[in-house]
Amino acid sequence: MQICRHLNYVRSLSPGKAVFYYQTPESDFVPIQVETNRIRAAKSGFTEAYDKNQKIKNLAPQDLAYSNPQCIDSCYVPPNVSEIHCRFSLRVEANSLTPDSCEDEKVRRYLTQLALSYAQAEGYQELARRYCKNILMGTWLWRNSHTLGTKVEVITSNNNRYVIEDSRRLDWGADWPKDEKTMLNSLASEMAIALCESKKYWFADIKATLKTGFCQELHPSQKFLDSHAQGGSSKQYATVGCSDGNQAACFHAEKVGAALHLIDDWWDDEADKRLRTHEYGADRDDLIARRHPMTQKDFYSLLTLTAVFIRQLRNVRDAGGEIPPQIHYLMAVLCKAGMFQRGKN
Repeated sequence: MQICRHLNYVRSLSPGKAVFYYQTPESDFVPIQVETNRIRAAKSGFTEAYDKNQKIKNLAPQDLAYSNPQCIDSCYVPPNVSEIHCRFSLRVEANSLTPDSCEDEKVRRYLTQLALSYAQAEGYQELARRYCKNILMGTWLWRNSHTLGTKVEVITSNNNRYVIEDSRRLDWGADWPKDEKTMLNSLASEMAIALCESKKYWFADIKATLKTGFCQELHPSQKFLDSHAQGGSSKQYATVGCSDGNQAACFHAEKVGAALHLIDDWWDDEADKRLRTHEYGADRDDLIARRHPMTQKDFYSLLTLTAVFIRQLRNVRDAGGEIPPQIHYLMAVLCKAGMFQRGKN
């Protein structure tokens, strides 16, 4: 199958912002505030003493002892608060069943048949199980998952409630305890239906309760700044406006989504880490593309094999067996969505 000039998908998982707050006897929602601090940092960067050729600059001994004044945002648990909450909502839709925009009718038919065959082979169950693992493990909390205890609660639009009393005990590659495994399978079954049935709209309200230390530091999303005002913070945290005019620290929806899509361990038979679903398998820790086009494991190389994958899925449906990992990866990218067109050239 040839990739056409115009092809795009709408994302299947749409998380909202994850908001940090705590509760008191008087209020169920008190937002965690972001504060701005001016500090006297030490000069410690490489360029303070060396040039680009690693030659020592002409400096007096005192030059490296002067302070480096900075203005930065910070976020901490308020004093005498030992438990905070982080909450977001998730909408799941069956948008991977067919392209949102596709100029080539033959390509549209192929991709629609691929999704249908994948659903018939129960492939969406595997994707849903992986997304739900990240939800129940609290992966979306990122650095904030390092607590004295993390409770995760999920309430779905099917009026079902799932509670993990301490997500710290759960590990991606380990065998989960019986009760937690039952919850995972049930939650994944709900999500899988929403991923492969176009008339089914599924929502989940997800909340983590974190047991924290005294004035423990929190790590909301950090804003990307091209520049900042003179005297303004050089590091700024994301906030969301509340109805009372206060600002609450939060994660961007994109950062929550990045955690949910942290499922790609199909990039190698001996993969030692999960990657965020990405067309070229971007590994941001090691700054390398694990699915470089030279490997023929990237999304676009696999997309051209759609007709082959349809036949393989039919064999799985009719004769049993496991779905090849490259098909799971391909469908995971379609669930993530994006602009996949070849362009004009």
